[in-house]
Amino acid sequence: MRPLEDIEAVLEHLYDGLYVTDTERNIRYWNKAAEEISGFCPAQVLGTSCADNILVHIDADGNELCENGCPLAATIRDGQPRKAEAYLHHRAGHRVPVSVRITPLRSEQGEIVGAIQLFTEMSDGESLKARIAELQQLALVDPLTQMPNRRHLESRFTRTLLG
Repeated sequence: MRPLEDIEAVLEHLYDGLYVTDTERNIRYWNKAAEEISGFCPAQVLGTSCADNILVHIDADGNELCENGCPLAATIRDGQPRKAEAYLHHRAGHRVPVSVRITPLRSEQGEIVGAIQLFTEMSDGESLKARIAELQQLALVDPLTQMPNRRHLESRFTRTLLG
């Protein structure tokens, strides 16, 4: 086998979904796990732009990441690897919680030529932990000001007095 064939064989046997984009965010490679996690086969995504919102990544607050704050676009722009937790839209219509890692793809000269996005389906336990943390934050912070709310202040005051 040639090295490129070896690499492609490894990528096809990953448990994590993986796709590769160019600098315009056009999807150039889509592995088997990406298909299994998302429900989309390579023929449905190759050549399309992830900005076309096929996966419709959203954050925990329901904000569409492709519209505002796309970590893949930011990595292509500044070359910094990123991590995020998001939900992707499965082809069957439901949301899938995923942990996303993005790395810039560079030429031999060091120029950014695209990005690699690796995504792992979060288990129910991981998803529940993330949801609990989100709900704890919502319970203790005012949504408008993002400042500690009365419940948070009372809790800290009680702990200080009794602690």
